[in-house]
Amino acid sequence: MQQIANAAGVSKSAVSLALRNDPRIPEATRIKIQKIADEMGYRRNPVVDSLMTQLRAGRQPTFQANLGLINCSPVQDLRQNHTFRRLREGVMNRAEQLGYGIEEFWLKQPDMRPERLKQIVETRGIRGLILIAALSPDTIHASYSKFWYNFACAVIGVTHLKNQLNCSSNDQYLTTRRATEKVLELGYKRPLMAVPAEDDSLLDAKFSAGFYSVTRQLPKKDQLDLLPIDMGDLPATVAAIRKQKPDVVLTNKVELHQALIDAGVNVPNDLGVVHIDWHDAIDHLAGMRQNNRVVGSAGVDLVVGQLQKNEYGAQEFPKVVQIESVWVDGPSVK
Repeated sequence: MQQIANAAGVSKSAVSLALRNDPRIPEATRIKIQKIADEMGYRRNPVVDSLMTQLRAGRQPTFQANLGLINCSPVQDLRQNHTFRRLREGVMNRAEQLGYGIEEFWLKQPDMRPERLKQIVETRGIRGLILIAALSPDTIHASYSKFWYNFACAVIGVTHLKNQLNCSSNDQYLTTRRATEKVLELGYKRPLMAVPAEDDSLLDAKFSAGFYSVTRQLPKKDQLDLLPIDMGDLPATVAAIRKQKPDVVLTNKVELHQALIDAGVNVPNDLGVVHIDWHDAIDHLAGMRQNNRVVGSAGVDLVVGQLQKNEYGAQEFPKVVQIESVWVDGPSVK
């Protein structure tokens, strides 16, 4: 907001009021400030908006209960992965806003068993669970299958629907569809998607489906098949890209961009690169920010909604909340 204030020649408080359409700021000034904010890429954060509205009203949420955040990944510290870190932050922020505490558990802890985790959670009076980083459907059922269904439970980050649990995730189909549409708007003619096959499979082929939904309208000579990335042999992937001769590559692996640079590819003059899971640590790339903090927040809302309605166990009609991505400009495209 300070940057917007500097550009508009007004105070920071005037920017805050203008972005909320406060009538204390003249309409012409509001429109001017809002236009500058839009040009500078300002985006409202709904989690922060809601919290600030509550704070301005002088109300603090009263404590409700604790929720369990179940880390299903092989890594104990979720902050080591940028996607998991943002999902977790969204959970923490939304839970605090609603008056809930969060207790974290690591499913892959060496001495953790279904019976032990169930005993710990029930002893602490936890009735709502949020499953994060479930990279395989087997994580959720298998030996834990009956355990989840004793609680109000939601999965965040993926949509393992066969488990009959509510879930929130990024809309990966629209993410790649919008990214592909965007590169065509930028003038590219021959886009290629390069992602590990297992990543597309985990997401029920939503990456490739979104990509193909756009490219199937291109001339046949410019319709390229998804290129599976072998992370153990990136030079082979670079060679395959050169053979197919795309003018832009959509990927979810920043390592591929570096491999292209190392191989002497001129990005973006010879080849554009778009990262479909963009985050602020890779601002040297253009891409799609998947808004994973909002995904985490939505997962909390799903569990709290179940608790308020006294709903536990498998859902007859699981709810799926999908959060859209936004395009982020970057120097890796023309």
